[in-house]
Amino acid sequence: MRLNIAAKIALGFGLVTIAVFLNGIFTSNSLQKSQEVNETITNVFTPSLELINKMQAQISDSRMLIKSWVHIDKIANTPDKLRLKQLHSTDYPAVIDTLTSLSEMWNSEELQVLLNEINTTIVDTLFPKHQYIMNQLSTFESYDDPFVVFEVTPMTEDGGEVMILTDDILLKINELQVHQEELVNTGRIEMVEQFGRFRKFIFIMSIGLILASIVIGIVTIRSLANPINKTKNILLQMGKGIMPKGKLTEGNDEVGQMAKALNLVVQGLKDISNFTVAIGKGDFDNEFKPLSDEDTLGQSLIEMREELKKAKQEEEKRHEENQERNWSSQGVALFSDILRKFNDNLETLSYEVISNMVRYTNSNQGGIFIVNDNDKDNIYLEMTACYAYDRQKFLKRRIEVGEGLVGRCYQEQEKIHLTEIPQDYIKITSGLGDNNPSCLLIIPLAYNDNIFGIMEIASFNEYRDFEIELIERIGESIAATISSVKSNVQTALLLEQSQQQAEEMSSQEEEMRQNMEELRATQEQSGRREEELSKEVEVLRKKIQQQV
Repeated sequence: MRLNIAAKIALGFGLVTIAVFLNGIFTSNSLQKSQEVNETITNVFTPSLELINKMQAQISDSRMLIKSWVHIDKIANTPDKLRLKQLHSTDYPAVIDTLTSLSEMWNSEELQVLLNEINTTIVDTLFPKHQYIMNQLSTFESYDDPFVVFEVTPMTEDGGEVMILTDDILLKINELQVHQEELVNTGRIEMVEQFGRFRKFIFIMSIGLILASIVIGIVTIRSLANPINKTKNILLQMGKGIMPKGKLTEGNDEVGQMAKALNLVVQGLKDISNFTVAIGKGDFDNEFKPLSDEDTLGQSLIEMREELKKAKQEEEKRHEENQERNWSSQGVALFSDILRKFNDNLETLSYEVISNMVRYTNSNQGGIFIVNDNDKDNIYLEMTACYAYDRQKFLKRRIEVGEGLVGRCYQEQEKIHLTEIPQDYIKITSGLGDNNPSCLLIIPLAYNDNIFGIMEIASFNEYRDFEIELIERIGESIAATISSVKSNVQTALLLEQSQQQAEEMSSQEEEMRQNMEELRATQEQSGRREEELSKEVEVLRKKIQQQV
C-alpha cells in the first residue's frame, strides 16, 4: 500500500480503534462462552448426574426388593412389593426418559451408547426376570412349592442369576456415573480456564494498547524527522561533489518517494562514473542503463560508447587484416626461400615444404603426394614426405587415382576442406593419445593446368579463409617448383643417358679399332705365312723338277 503521511497517522489511530473494538468482541464472546458452559453444567451435566445416581439407587433397591419378594411372608401386597411394582411401572421409566432426553446434549456418543446398553439390559433382561419371579410367587399355592422358583430361576439368599445381572448393571451405571462426573468437572475447569484466559487477555490487551500507542507515536515521528534529516545531509554532500556511500530507506509515503528518487539519482551518478572509467580503459562492452527513456545524459553516453566501440572494432579489423597480410607475406617469403634452396631434390623439397607448412599454419600433421607419371599407362600418387608433431614420418604409401580423398582431389582437381572428418580416416598421435583432427585440408598442387601433386594437412583448429588462400598460393609455387625439379631431374637423366651412350659408343669404337688392328695383324701374319708357303712350294717344285 502506498500511503502518505496523513494516511499513516490515520492508520495508526485506526489500528488502535480496531484493537479496542476487537477487545470488546472478544470480551463479549468470552462471557457468552462462559455462560454457555455454566448453563450446560447446570441444565445438562448436573441433572444428568443426579438422574444417574437416582437410577443407580433404583437398581440397588430392586435387588433388595426382589429378594424380599422371595423371602417375605405369604402376604399379597406388602409395601416392598408395592415399591417394586411402582419402580417397574413408574419410577424407572420416568428417570430413563428424562435421562435419555438429556443424553442428546452430552456431546458424547460413547456415553449415549453406554446408557442405551444399560437401559436395554434393564428393560429386556433384568425386569423380565423380576416379573417372572413376581409371577411365580404371586399366589399362596406357589409358596407351598418353593422349588418351582428355584427350578425355573436358580435363586439363593447369597446370590444368583438376577443378583449377578444386577451387579453387572450397577457396574455399568457406575462407569456412566464416573464419565458424567468427569464431564461436570471438565466443564467447571473449562469455565475457570475461560475466565483465566479472559483476565489474561484483558491484561495483555491493555498493555498492548498502551505500547501500540507509544510505538505509533514514535514511528510517526521517526518516519518524518529521521528521513528528512538524512535526505538533507546527502544533498549537502552532493552539493560538495561527494557521493554518499549508503542509501536512504525507501518508503511509500512522500518522504520515502523523495528518498527513492534521490537514491536513483545517486546510483545514476555512480553508474555514470563507473561507466566513464570503463570506457577510458577501453572496456566498450560495459553495460549501462539510463535512468529512463528521457535520460538525456544517459542516452548520450550510450551513443558515445557505441561510436567508440565501432571505432575500436574498425581499428581491430584493420589490425587483424594487417596481421593477416603480414602473416601471408612472411609465409610467401618463407616458402619462396625454401623452394629456392631445395629445388634439386624432390624428397628433400617435399619434407622441407610439409614440415614448415605444418608448423607455420599451427597444424598437427601433413603429407605431400607427388604424381608419378613415369609410366603413362600407370599413373599414381606417391607420398614423398609426411610430418607430424615435430617428427618426420617415414611412410611408404601409394595411392591410386580416385582412391580416397587424396585420389579424389587429384581426379577432380579441386581442393577438399572438411570440418567433419570421417571416423578412422586419420589420427593425430601425441603423448596424450590418438585423436581425430577437427579440420582437414587437401589441395591440388597445380601449375599451368597440370596437377603435379597433392598436399594434405590436418589440424585440431579450423583453417581460416586467409590461411587457405595462402596455402593455395604457395601450392601453385610448390607445383611450379616440382615441375622444374622434375624437368631438371628428367634433363639430368637424359644427359646421363646420353653420356652413358657416348661412353658406350667410345668403348665400342676402341674395341672395333682393337679388332681392326688384330685383324690387320692377322692379315699381315697370313700374308707372311702365305709368302712362306709360296716359297716352300716353289722350293718343292724346283726339287721335284730337279729330280725329274
